[in-house]
Amino acid sequence: MKADTAETLLRCYRPGKSADSKMEKALRLAEEDSELGRILRAQLEFDEQIIDVIHFIKPPENLRQKLSELSEKPRAEKARLRKQVINPAVVTALCGVLVILGIIVFFVMERMEKFPGRDAVEAMLSNASKMNGHELEEVTSTSGQLGDWFYMRGYDGFESPPDLAGLPVIGSRVFHIDGRTVAQFAVGNAEALKCLVLQFHASEFGVQLPEGNEWKVLTEGEWVGALRQHGDICFLIAFRGNKAEMDEFLKTLPPKT
Repeated sequence: MKADTAETLLRCYRPGKSADSKMEKALRLAEEDSELGRILRAQLEFDEQIIDVIHFIKPPENLRQKLSELSEKPRAEKARLRKQVINPAVVTALCGVLVILGIIVFFVMERMEKFPGRDAVEAMLSNASKMNGHELEEVTSTSGQLGDWFYMRGYDGFESPPDLAGLPVIGSRVFHIDGRTVAQFAVGNAEALKCLVLQFHASEFGVQLPEGNEWKVLTEGEWVGALRQHGDICFLIAFRGNKAEMDEFLKTLPPKT
């Protein structure tokens, strides 16, 4: 069985349901192929999120009784029909259905929000979450003055766009992921670390973002990142938090010129 065929079948897999011979082959292949295994785990996690959302929404206890009473009443004239439409039980049921559909659409759109190289960016966020602070060299500067510092340590072509140039830097480093070079600096002060900023060459990691030079926000575990591409240079802002907190942080940056 080919990997693309197995991937299609795995997206239809549901635990507890009987699986035919093709599905069993796809499951065995997922055990041997790490990428297929990751896809299967992501699908199962997504399914569990949808189930949790549906279980979280609880209709009124007497909803079934109200709907039964409505279905048993004879068809009335238009005036009475309008009253039935605005019946609280009917409105509650409709609102519940709309909420469920809206949440499902949200999760589906979130899942579909993929771009080339996203896995590499998520790996960088995961790597950042494991840092303890000792990896960085102490630096007192701003991001706009780090070009020579990074060049002397093996990262060529460092850029600092205007909206990031004034950020206060307290530590920096150059490290490698599978032989590919990444520049990183920490923004904050002696009292607290505000965020990490990573810069890398998009072509080396296969990252391709839509044109527009806007921040794309994504999460990985308890960390959130904001990614932007300018030519072949990518900037990734990262910290422990959620998308709403990242949106608020981005609003504090000076406007791009």
